[in-house]
Amino acid sequence: MKILVTGVCGLIGSHLADELVKLGHKVIGVDNLSYGKKKNLHNIIDNKNFKLLELDVRNIDKNEVIKNEKDIDVIFHLAAYKKSYKNNANLSVVSSDVMINNVDMTKSIANLVQHIGCPLIYTSTSDVYGNSQNFLESESITIGPPNVERYSYAVSKFFDEQFFLNLVNENKIKCTIARIFGCFSERSNVGLTGGHVLHFIDLASKDKDITIHGDGNQTRSMVYVSDIVEGLVKILKKQSTLNGEIINLGTDEEVSVLDSAKLIIKLCESNSKIKFIKGEEVYGEYKEIRRRFANTKKAQKLLEWNIQTSFSKSLKHVVEARLKL
Repeated sequence: MKILVTGVCGLIGSHLADELVKLGHKVIGVDNLSYGKKKNLHNIIDNKNFKLLELDVRNIDKNEVIKNEKDIDVIFHLAAYKKSYKNNANLSVVSSDVMINNVDMTKSIANLVQHIGCPLIYTSTSDVYGNSQNFLESESITIGPPNVERYSYAVSKFFDEQFFLNLVNENKIKCTIARIFGCFSERSNVGLTGGHVLHFIDLASKDKDITIHGDGNQTRSMVYVSDIVEGLVKILKKQSTLNGEIINLGTDEEVSVLDSAKLIIKLCESNSKIKFIKGEEVYGEYKEIRRRFANTKKAQKLLEWNIQTSFSKSLKHVVEARLKL
């Protein structure tokens, strides 16, 4: 198949492209390099079955090169603006930009999917669940009050889900949504946009203190990216039967932020100290998520997919890889 992947230079996108090329597919990767790094594609950048296009997804439906690729079989839309940051061009992105940029990409991708007439696999986020107790794809969503900026990313992704599924119900597109829970690899960004695991590894490797927001007993479910990629590939293989479905991909293994920090310090043989800052000083009125785990019963049933890695073994692998850099 010929497959288009947006956000291809990012963590999940680069690993997914690696696997798709390995499986014999032709991959067109799209990225504007605001979050992703071209070096993440070192395994496939010179492969004849891979092509990288450095362009902005917000305008992808107007790009003549893409529009002329009428034999694209499926589109994976992974690209997203996440949190406030300064990108490689030193341009600041604020919460309102996160929302409007994600919406603009959604509109452009929807136009392209309808133009080409191919299925869409859209990666959403577990952030849409907020402080859920069950993390069921069928449950009602409660995110938070709109005066709290931190909800901007989750709200934008939830809007995207609704928009794409509206188009499905209107018989305008075919789409499957994967809600991705926490994942990591040696390619993760070391800043907080890449998650706490690589951020802590970066600090520990430099013997810098690790600051934890709150008491550290809040749990997160972090899995090595290969499991997420396997789930996405299984969705690809079965996408003809999954139109309109929302499927969680992640692990139900919960590890506290504090225990993660302690283990990382140990693996790095670091002199870093753990410090704490009150949650309200960081989050303000944002109600921090105390527990997060992936409920993957639906994925197990529809995809015959199960987690193959463990957090501790994957963490050891990533620490060793990062320390060699």
